[in-house]
Amino acid sequence: MKPQEHQDRSPQEVSTRRFRFLARISESARRLVAGLISLNFQYESKRRLFGWPLLSINIGPDKDGQMRQAKGWVAIGTRATGFVAFGLIVARGVFAVGALALGIGTVNLAGIGLVTVSIIGLGLVSVSAFALGYLAVGVLAIGYKSLGIIAIGYKVVGIIGMGQHVESMFSP
Repeated sequence: MKPQEHQDRSPQEVSTRRFRFLARISESARRLVAGLISLNFQYESKRRLFGWPLLSINIGPDKDGQMRQAKGWVAIGTRATGFVAFGLIVARGVFAVGALALGIGTVNLAGIGLVTVSIIGLGLVSVSAFALGYLAVGVLAIGYKSLGIIAIGYKVVGIIGMGQHVESMFSP
């Protein structure tokens, strides 16, 4: 598209095109999640360690329509619990990856862990859009040591910083 063509569009037309684009992305994401949740697959390794299978894969609903739980040393499922857990919705484990996760090390949309990488994170070390922790890094970072656009804590570095020891462009 030439620069002149873009200038000829009305703000309403540009807004309508953006809305349609976002609606297509939203619909694609909804279909992807619906497709993943509707999968029906179960596998559990015969080898066990301390009563748990080495690998447990449990994706999809049970006969009552409830989401099944994968439990194993490596657990993959809609809901997963294990030493290493990959959950489409919920993951709990030492290392957990999922939409919602709880563990020592987590990668998620929202989670709690010693180390979190997420959108919304609570952890000893949290690297998140909205981070809360001893060491917090994010757009909004709240912690003893914080680094972010808006940083709140004892020692902070940010564009807007509030705390005892502040390095920022703007301090209230």
